[in-house]
Amino acid sequence: MITLSELGRYLENRGQATLSEMSIHFGSSRDAVRGALDLMVSKGRVRKLPVSQAPCGCGCSASCECVEVFEWVGPKSGSAR
Repeated sequence: MITLSELGRYLENRGQATLSEMSIHFGSSRDAVRGALDLMVSKGRVRKLPVSQAPCGCGCSASCECVEVFEWVGPKSGSAR
């Protein structure tokens, strides 16, 4: 089970990641990861980047889940919260 703090640390360290990358990393379904990300977006710690108009390279359309990219925008660890 994924926790918000684990997901936050992962994104803070990486800067940004796709939904698919996070799903694989945490061994959780895309829906579970997306739910956690939605909460973090609502708190202003993460933002979803605009989808590229070009295909992602996996052989699917540009609207597939593997091109859902999220970026950490919350405070950095060690900074005042």
